[in-house]
Amino acid sequence: MPYMSKTQTNFLTSPVGKTLFLKSLPMFLGIFASIAYNLVDTYFVAKLGTQQLAAMSFCFPVVMIILNLMMGISTGVNSLASRAIGAKEHAHATDIAKKGLQFTFLSSLCISLIGLLTIEPLFYFLGADESLMPFIKDYMIIWYLGVVFMNMSIVGNSIFRAKGNVFYPSMILILGAALNAILDPILIFGWGPIPAIGIQGAALTTVLGNALSAYLIFTKLGRNEQIPFTSIFTSFDFSVVKKILVIALPTALANSLTPVSTAFTNKVLVSYGNAAVAANSIATRVETVPFIAIFALASVIAPFIGQNWGANNHTRIREGIKKSFLFSHLLGIGCALLFILQRASISAFFDQSPQVVEITSLYFSMIPLTYGLLGTVFLTTHAMNAVGKPFFGNLLSAARLIVIYLPLALLLNTYSGIEGIFLARFIANTLVGTLASVLTYRTFFKKPAVATETT
Repeated sequence: MPYMSKTQTNFLTSPVGKTLFLKSLPMFLGIFASIAYNLVDTYFVAKLGTQQLAAMSFCFPVVMIILNLMMGISTGVNSLASRAIGAKEHAHATDIAKKGLQFTFLSSLCISLIGLLTIEPLFYFLGADESLMPFIKDYMIIWYLGVVFMNMSIVGNSIFRAKGNVFYPSMILILGAALNAILDPILIFGWGPIPAIGIQGAALTTVLGNALSAYLIFTKLGRNEQIPFTSIFTSFDFSVVKKILVIALPTALANSLTPVSTAFTNKVLVSYGNAAVAANSIATRVETVPFIAIFALASVIAPFIGQNWGANNHTRIREGIKKSFLFSHLLGIGCALLFILQRASISAFFDQSPQVVEITSLYFSMIPLTYGLLGTVFLTTHAMNAVGKPFFGNLLSAARLIVIYLPLALLLNTYSGIEGIFLARFIANTLVGTLASVLTYRTFFKKPAVATETT
């Protein structure tokens, strides 16, 4: 990969705190724009009615599962490429990027076909009823047809971040989100000669935004990185893909458990009515906002640790982790105060139904207190992935949802109803956040880190 020297110097020699801060800023804007996709869609779809919002609530976990599968692949590409860059193996980093994109394209075609053939049985299994299925099909058919654009832009984004270029992919995310915000009300409600197509409009704007992002990413990759779009049609090399999957699979599986738990929660909440499902959708989407800064920092800490691991700069890795954890806890405290004090007004902004406001307010009175610890879980997972040790960090994420949250939610729902479900999440976040801190200490601080093979 060309143009490595300048960005590599930033990660390997510049002051740690300054580097993480300056690199996180454009990522913050880009991730905010990405999350804005969901918030804007939620806002406008809520105007169509509670049924449409509940339908999107069922779609959201499935969308997130597929997104997280691709995030797993992007994490594998980022980890391998950044360590190769740190070890000055630039040709190998380029080869990793090409094979990662090739595998993403092929897997996206399979996801699209399987998804289109399984919409009804899947969503009936998840608990959707006959009244919601037409809206779910309207959204998911369009979304599945455009899923390749989203996936290619996600993995393409990780290639830039691996070498320290966070500005360009962030600007692409912002442009895609801006297009989504402009087209959403036009296509959902109609404008002039353009007919209103309801929830289909929300899906179509998302596809168009992702298509724009994918086009811009491949234009840049082909012009500056010698990775043209045609490289995905070269001969398939499973040896490189296998190395990507070693990191990608546990990461994707662990990340996918979050939307799985959301789908599980929706299935339990639907017994309390569609308003309860809509309230959970509002809460889980709004709470992504305070985590934008954590997501941005995590996306930077991964290539930062990867490059320094490849260069055996372990002192810088420890300093970066310390500063990242401190930031997570300070941010968590501030955001918890804001959400708890403004919980009712936040809910009413999206849906003024008294039942929706009540349930959303209950959620925000408890869960924000765990945001600081939950942030350390994300940072720990990215740190472990960066050094080629995806198992333990992702095991914590899995334990939070499968071992603690899901069984506890079923138990407490029996005794305390909706409040018990939210209490289960509070307990799971607290326990696993504490364990994440212990894992990070034992891996990076207790004894000198031992570098693994860059590939």
